[in-house]
Amino acid sequence: LTFCIQIKISVLAVYRCCPLTLTPSEIVVKFGDPILINCSTSATDVEGMGWEAPFGGTGFEHPPVVTWRVEKLEEWTPSPSCYATLVDGSQCTVSPLITVYKTPDFVSVSDMGHVPMVEGREYDLKCAVISVAPVQNLTVTWYRGNETVLTETFNESTAIPVNASSTLKISTQRDYNGLTFRCEAELHLGPKGPKFLPNTSSPPYTAVILCKISTHVFHVFFRPQSSTITITGITSANAGIYICVAENEAGRNT
Repeated sequence: LTFCIQIKISVLAVYRCCPLTLTPSEIVVKFGDPILINCSTSATDVEGMGWEAPFGGTGFEHPPVVTWRVEKLEEWTPSPSCYATLVDGSQCTVSPLITVYKTPDFVSVSDMGHVPMVEGREYDLKCAVISVAPVQNLTVTWYRGNETVLTETFNESTAIPVNASSTLKISTQRDYNGLTFRCEAELHLGPKGPKFLPNTSSPPYTAVILCKISTHVFHVFFRPQSSTITITGITSANAGIYICVAENEAGRNT
């Protein structure tokens, strides 16, 4: 990686490259983890070099390498810069691109007080993601059972941890009763990020649905001595309460 500056002299523009290389020049690090970046040069006109930083800075050192090292990074917007002083007295600086991330403290699903739910109505489920950073790299995925039903990303841009939420609208059906819903928070940190995406899943939320009662009434008449009714297939069409009534000249019994 080469860093260049433009110096204007009278009406002429002279381009001069800063002879410093950062390794790595871009890094993703978890809050609280160690970090190390080398700044090196192969130029022969560098008199000295060093790191300027609120923490982990170095003094003025001789080339070719100077290292910025922090054992426990606890800053959301670290801004170290490596500088070089050339033999002609000029100075240039380069800065790495650092992304600090934090997984959520916890993730949960709530029905916002709508329990139990009633069949055939619409409700909102809320996924709360507590203290995550950076939120612009967050993706929330909703699951109904094992089926993915919604994926949401966030446009807010901030380096510090924030709370985020996602809402899933559901139209309740009777087969939702006892079904589980959950949401998963995942940080997509790009090619410089961890190989396995940091993710946190909520505990499952179990839906409780009050189903509408079928009011189907069937009138079935039998001949004398007949006492059997056969249902060949159980469906919602023949759901209901069946009552056997026996009647003759002596009276009636249920």
